[in-house]
Amino acid sequence: MLRNFATRQWVFSKPGHDKGSRMFTLPGCIIASPSRPHDNETTEDYVHFWVRDGALTVNECIYHDLPTKEMLDDYVSFSYTIQETAIRAGRGAHACFNIDGTERSWGEQGDGPGLRILSILEIWDQLSEEAKSTARKILVRDRQYIIEHYDGDTDNAWEEITGNSFFSRTAQRQAIDKLEKSSSKTGIAPEKKIPEIIQALTTLLEEHWASDLGHYRSILNGKAKNGTLRGHELNIDIVFACTYNGLTCFDERMIATVAKLRDEFEKLYPINEQDRALGIGPLIGRYPGDKYDGTVNQGEDMGHPWPLCTANLARYYYQCIVEIANVPCVTITDPMEPFFKQIGFKQSGKISKSSREYDDLQAALLGAGDKLMRAIVYHSDHLELSEQFDRTHGTCMSVRSLTWSYSSFIASSRIREKAISQL
Repeated sequence: MLRNFATRQWVFSKPGHDKGSRMFTLPGCIIASPSRPHDNETTEDYVHFWVRDGALTVNECIYHDLPTKEMLDDYVSFSYTIQETAIRAGRGAHACFNIDGTERSWGEQGDGPGLRILSILEIWDQLSEEAKSTARKILVRDRQYIIEHYDGDTDNAWEEITGNSFFSRTAQRQAIDKLEKSSSKTGIAPEKKIPEIIQALTTLLEEHWASDLGHYRSILNGKAKNGTLRGHELNIDIVFACTYNGLTCFDERMIATVAKLRDEFEKLYPINEQDRALGIGPLIGRYPGDKYDGTVNQGEDMGHPWPLCTANLARYYYQCIVEIANVPCVTITDPMEPFFKQIGFKQSGKISKSSREYDDLQAALLGAGDKLMRAIVYHSDHLELSEQFDRTHGTCMSVRSLTWSYSSFIASSRIREKAISQL
């Protein structure tokens, strides 16, 4: 993962804006992957900086004491550079940038400012005073973006649909809430509009629950950029709302949604049947109607499982263990039963925390997460992770060494350790 983090000594380059020129990374730029179109594995160019990917990577770096203070300061500096670039272009949530901090022709993702706020708050205590001064400017601007755009349309997490995004709304709500609560630490004065906006976002999130379908919808009022809306409403980015944005995991509606997601993916990919015989899996993808395979030769139903999606579902199971440790009693209602049957736990109703059933529940959740994590390791290329696994053979495919794949796996491992401490 750190090999994709540019520093003052570790520099990436690629063809520049003008013919015959080259561009070089600014320190603090985190490339999505070293893969470019001339590589054998893909026709895509991932040597760019995505706001979301950078934020989620920095979070995991600090939990394991991986980066130096200089690297964190540089991340803040680079974030300020691209924020300036975005604001000059009138696109405060511009999602993707060239490695030299210039604008790339790309869409806007409303989750970006929220995730950047969360990442900077996470690394705040390790920043130099100079970096904190720069960070304050970033935080205030990102907060202002959310204030002005929280109820608007945005590109979804996969940049294929524009509409009202569940993931984006949860990122924005979590970010402005945490920023207000951190005012004494950051020195940023509270904004009086924030409580009203948090309540408005909470109300808007309720609209994503489809009682007739029995699951949350990832996108509302969606408009497809290419192709159709098929499969997008039931989407793994709903799980990201829990793993990244603080939404409760052990919740009746969320659990019902996750059960439907897992069921869709478990039967969608042939590799999952083979893995079941090995006691691992299932591998999880982005959404049931996915067609993207990492090349321009996409066809009908060409989508594949992704390590980062699989790792986030594993993290979800682990976070459930952490959450139930902090409640006086666990109750499994009828809508939650399919979720628990998937992981081999058949008890329902009220479960006492002093009972054998509660121990079995914890073990079932831990085992479910571990099977997913073992599948990622089993199918990795000698522990290196690509963007996708082949749906039939399970081999690594699409761009190599995807930064988000590593940060997701590391995050899940970290939450697993926390869950183990609760057993």
